Order: sequence, then structure tokens, then C-alpha cells
Amino acid sequence: MQDTELHAPQGDTAQGPPLAPQADPARPYADLWDRPGYIVRRLHQVHMGLFAEECAETGLTPVQYGMLSVLSSGRHFDQLSLSSAVGIDRTSGADVIKRLARRGLLERSTSEQDRRAKVIRITAEGRALVEQMRAPMARAQERFIAPLTGDERAEFFRLLRKILAANDEASRAPLA
Repeated sequence: MQDTELHAPQGDTAQGPPLAPQADPARPYADLWDRPGYIVRRLHQVHMGLFAEECAETGLTPVQYGMLSVLSSGRHFDQLSLSSAVGIDRTSGADVIKRLARRGLLERSTSEQDRRAKVIRITAEGRALVEQMRAPMARAQERFIAPLTGDERAEFFRLLRKILAANDEASRAPLA
């Protein structure tokens, strides 16, 4: 976070306000750091940067890798179910699927049960790329949470999952 040092305001408890930059007249937008949505967006930007650094040679985005990872489980999905499995909306999912199909990483075929639906399967090339990316992806994830101790990591994930479970229905692509 460049030159902004984060600190907990004096007297805060574990239930108090989140960390915020020290008050600085040259930074009139310090209240952004008290907004969970802003912090989550910044964390997302950091994660995207780390993923790009570690996985740049593949040309995949985290969502594309997630979709291929889900498909590498061996299950076949229709487009909507696959999009839902990775938590993206139908339109974005269709775009990601098209891009991956153009690269030969997955294939689409008409469903035998419902001629209107497309069944999505990972190709051998897609499966090989998922395997190739496991180590770089793990490095990106580890770098992202490296500042946290083991106990802090467990708490971080617990709290994120709690927030997600309580608010999932507000998403454009609810998981539940």
C-alpha cells in the first residue's frame, strides 16, 4: 500500500472500526479505508496483480483458471451451471467459455437431454494447462496471504466465508 501506514485508532477493540490510514490532511479520502467494499476491491486488485505476475505466461485470468479447475474435476457442465459454479453471471460465463473454447482448452457440444443447452468439457490441452498452473497459482495465493500467521489465515477465511454466506443472495451470481 505505497507510503500509507495502516494502524488501529487508539482505544479500538477487536469489535471496533477496521484499520485506517493515519489522519493526513494531504489525504482527504482516508475514510475509504473504513469501507469494507473499498478494502475488498483493493484486495482483489492485489490478488489480480499477484496472479498476473505468477501466471503471466499462460495468458489466463483467475476466472478462466477457476473455470478450467472446476472442469478438471471430470464433471460436465452446461454453460449456466459452470458459470454458477465459479460465481459469475451467465453473460460473463458465456464470454469466458467462448474465449477458452477458442484457445482449445474446452469444448462445447449440444446436450443430448436438452438440445438448447451446451455441455462444456475440458480438453486434454486444458487439463494439462491446469496442471501446469497449479504451482504458480499456489505461489500467487501464498504471496497474497503471506503476511498472516496460520491462526490469522484461518480467521481470515472464516470471516470472509461468513460475510459471503450472509450476503451471497445480493450477488449478480449467487452460489447458493
